[in-house]
Amino acid sequence: MTRHVFLSRRIWVFCLGACSSLALATAQTPASEAVDCSAELTTQMQLNACAQQDFEAASAAYSASYRQLSQSVGNKQRQLLREVQTEWMQFRTKACEFEKNAVAGGSAAPMVFSQCQARMTRERTAELQRHLTCEEGDISCVRPAK
Repeated sequence: MTRHVFLSRRIWVFCLGACSSLALATAQTPASEAVDCSAELTTQMQLNACAQQDFEAASAAYSASYRQLSQSVGNKQRQLLREVQTEWMQFRTKACEFEKNAVAGGSAAPMVFSQCQARMTRERTAELQRHLTCEEGDISCVRPAK
């Protein structure tokens, strides 16, 4: 009887690991399968893929703003900006992991994580843009006056 219980536990643990791996694998859309995010989305895989695409679009806009601001400031400010951005990215990742925890282990977790990252990236892009378009006399502007 003890051996039977031991084997049952081993099988259960194996199944738990295999099922978790399967859930993670199916929660992501393969790179080869393109998803039309303008169409009606009917599966969690599609929702996850579209959330990831949205994050990638937000990241592209962020990168352009960051590059433009970085090129428009002096060396000291550029170094500070780089440090701030590195720490901000770490914060964004941890904050989104916290949000994702609400659905931890579920198939919607990648979607929640990507949506959070997209939202926070857009907010940060707006902050960078503010520095690029600040009005004359704005003493918080990091760019030199022209």
